[in-house]
Amino acid sequence: MTSSEEQLRKLILQAIEKGQNGKIRACNKDLNAIYLILKKDPFLLWDDTAISQLGKAIIMMLHFDLIDDEEQNIGLAHLSYLFITRGIEKEENLAPEEDPAELFRLRKDRVILMKSCDDSFVDSLQEFYFADSKTKDLDEYNDQRKAVLSRLPYLIFADIHLIEQEYQNLRDDVYLLETANFIEYENEMSDENLQEGLLLHKILYKHTFQKLKEGKLLF
Repeated sequence: MTSSEEQLRKLILQAIEKGQNGKIRACNKDLNAIYLILKKDPFLLWDDTAISQLGKAIIMMLHFDLIDDEEQNIGLAHLSYLFITRGIEKEENLAPEEDPAELFRLRKDRVILMKSCDDSFVDSLQEFYFADSKTKDLDEYNDQRKAVLSRLPYLIFADIHLIEQEYQNLRDDVYLLETANFIEYENEMSDENLQEGLLLHKILYKHTFQKLKEGKLLF
């Protein structure tokens, strides 16, 4: 591990601990340092076990309004999604078997991100659903966005479903239970919705990775 990786890992742990203890000013100082490192090398921890924690730290950047620019915040939401999903991917591929408790934490973080920053993913998903259909006017554009917004709960529903396979009643987690109840109240979820949500996770992950790799992700 390089000194840069060690420094970033240390900053992430510090920021998360301070944020969870309500030390917002001290936390923001660490988050700013993390942000500057990410600007130089967003793939620094790509193969490290701390990659998902980096995604969590970015959620804190968004919740604490570290950056004022809307476009940059959209990019940060995508970056957080990419890193958390990378953590899920790494955990699922562990031998001899994955850690259900760790996957619970990772998927809950992804639910928190998707629920609190849902608007950030509309444009990306709109590109998938309407790739061959250019809008003629503002009304059609807004209709497309409404259609995409109606699909965002599918991604959250997919994670909650996967958690439920390991933990009945979602481990009695109040946040997840309330989120699940809200989604089920507002939507009639089906197996088709579940499969669509799982597919959307795969597409969004690959799409975001490619944009970052090509230097096209603004954050």
